[in-house]
Amino acid sequence: MPSTTRRAVQEQRTEQEPAPGTRPDWQRRSRRRLLADRITVGTLAVYVGGLLVLLVLVPTVAMLFEPDGEAWSGLAEPRVAQAAKNTVVIGVASTLSATVVGFLFAYALSRPDIRGRAVLRVMALLPLISPPFVVGLAVLLLFGRRDQRLVTHELLGLDVSLLGLGGLWLVQTLAFFPMATLTLLPTLKNIGSTLEWASRDLGWTWFQTFRRVTLPLAFPTILNALLLVGMFVITDFGNPVLIGAGYQVLSVEAYVQAVGRQDFGMAAVLCVLLFVPTLVLFLIQRRVLARRSAVTVSGKTGSLPPAPLPATVRRGLLAVLGMVSVLMILIYGSILVGSFTRAWGADWSLTLDHWQTALLRGDDIRNSALFSATAAIITTISTLVAAYVVHRTKVVGRGVMDGLAVLPSAIPGTMIGISWLLTFNEAPLALTGTALILVLVMVVRAIPVGYRTAVTTINQISPSIDEAATDLGASRARVIVQIMFPLLGGAFTTSLVFGFLHAINTLSAVIFLTSPGIGLGAPTIVNLAEFGQWGAATGVAAGLMVVSFAGLAVAKLALGSRLRLYDL
Repeated sequence: MPSTTRRAVQEQRTEQEPAPGTRPDWQRRSRRRLLADRITVGTLAVYVGGLLVLLVLVPTVAMLFEPDGEAWSGLAEPRVAQAAKNTVVIGVASTLSATVVGFLFAYALSRPDIRGRAVLRVMALLPLISPPFVVGLAVLLLFGRRDQRLVTHELLGLDVSLLGLGGLWLVQTLAFFPMATLTLLPTLKNIGSTLEWASRDLGWTWFQTFRRVTLPLAFPTILNALLLVGMFVITDFGNPVLIGAGYQVLSVEAYVQAVGRQDFGMAAVLCVLLFVPTLVLFLIQRRVLARRSAVTVSGKTGSLPPAPLPATVRRGLLAVLGMVSVLMILIYGSILVGSFTRAWGADWSLTLDHWQTALLRGDDIRNSALFSATAAIITTISTLVAAYVVHRTKVVGRGVMDGLAVLPSAIPGTMIGISWLLTFNEAPLALTGTALILVLVMVVRAIPVGYRTAVTTINQISPSIDEAATDLGASRARVIVQIMFPLLGGAFTTSLVFGFLHAINTLSAVIFLTSPGIGLGAPTIVNLAEFGQWGAATGVAAGLMVVSFAGLAVAKLALGSRLRLYDL
């Protein structure tokens, strides 16, 4: 090679090689991107961790340390012992009956040969969309006090009332059976028809197939439904307040201690006492879900349709569910009729006065809609970010974040309301009396479901997708915004709509935090009912339900088939 050519090649290499002590451009870009990714992940982790610690952990710990020795000695009072006993009795009774009714609805909805499934689907959806305590208000009008009870007194001429244990058992059964239906239906749909036909070929009757095939395969989900319904029943507040009468339960007794007697120490003791069984149920449920094998319900279902039910079974199932449906129609119909009736039980002439009252209380309904929509947006974004941080990064404390994200489902609403009243009443966290505290408590109540939805969806997305994008040079922020969030669209819409419906119907947590200038629809309904203003209560209840259904209708029109809120 000529010397001139050799010299040119050496000069070119010298120009391409970095100077001593420097790095190539691609290495500098890689380091900058790595630093930017760490900042992005760290920022998201700080946001999620800070939100959960401030809104979940701090109030819960504050509640646990609020009672002193004198307050704890109040557990020996007969009133507290009776409330605890009543809570256990109604909790067991309502949980069992609601789960049984929910199973029957789910079983009927999973069978193509059952007629009227569209009606059954609507009956199972109504309590999920409307406030649960609306059922209690309606039963109070139909079967309650002498001057209100339409069915027992006016129509049947009976001098009986369902106030107390019997009425509360009925109301909680009707209010919470959809939770069991929603939990059980996917499992009952996925039990393969091949197994049913095989059992028929063996000469088994329908009952033998049901007992030896259907129930064993569905048992883990039935147990999960029992635990889920039990948590809702034990922490129920609105229905015991409306129709419990002298049948006191722990959630109502804590409310009486905090609001009526201003004894927050004793109220905290009762909340902790109520928190223990719900936490136990919550931990058992998580263990059941973790250990449940999908093999029993994920096998090939085959092309065969499910085996038809015997005529007697079909007629019996329709008879039971028909009676429940008629009762549900009476309940929601009474709310509508009551909102147009001048004086329930005394003057049945039509009037718009109660709707005018609802319009006068329009600020409360408007606040409910506005705060709920804001809370739904915050909840959705926060839960998607939390699911990504916990399941797609390796930041320290992911397990703690995961636990705190689902913990609010085990905390009674009464405990959340009182703990927030104690925690955020003084500087530097003084939020009591503001709209912000109402929005944030709605966020906390809706976080568990939104987080579980996001986790389920993100676990279905292969990590290789975002890893491939990273290998191609995409930053972590770009992967999140342009890849992960679009793929989480289903979880986004579900969390957004469910968060709105859950927030607008929240009662036990917000009733302690509302102020005279900032009211909400749900506490207003209960307050009006407690003072005997039944027409006004039904008017506001009907108005709140209209807003809920309108929000769901708008979401359905905007999102179409992408919205799968309740798979019924």
